[in-house]
Amino acid sequence: MAHLIAPKPLSSQLPVFYNVDQVVGAAPAHNVREDVLLVQFAFSVIANKPVESTDPNTLAAARAVRVTGIIDAATINAIRTQQQQYAKKNPGKVVDGRVSPARGGYGYGSGLWTIARLNESIQHRHIDIWPRIDKIPGCPGELKQMVKREVIGV
Repeated sequence: MAHLIAPKPLSSQLPVFYNVDQVVGAAPAHNVREDVLLVQFAFSVIANKPVESTDPNTLAAARAVRVTGIIDAATINAIRTQQQQYAKKNPGKVVDGRVSPARGGYGYGSGLWTIARLNESIQHRHIDIWPRIDKIPGCPGELKQMVKREVIGV
């Protein structure tokens, strides 16, 4: 199940972020429904509110993703495309079509976890309501429940 974490030291740019519990994407991955929904919803936010800095390939791949909670080729392609764009600027970074749980903070070595980059994408587009992703149009009911559980404490 997806959850909210506040890594230490806290980042002023992304003080909290939503993490997945299990790997999402290409096999071998667990693809837990709530985790898949979080990743797919992040891509829908990228697709529905593009910003100038969004890579055209990532935007096209994000637009093909449907928020179903079931892993599919479009979601894996969007993950891989985003990772490829990151790897162009950061050679040697992992491109595996998988979103792994962030362990120990936002990054590993000199790179950022894919889930942290997806969080940044959502936050950048909805800074006025972050971390209340439940207020973003199109947020699936299951993620709204996760926000209530993780942010509101209900």
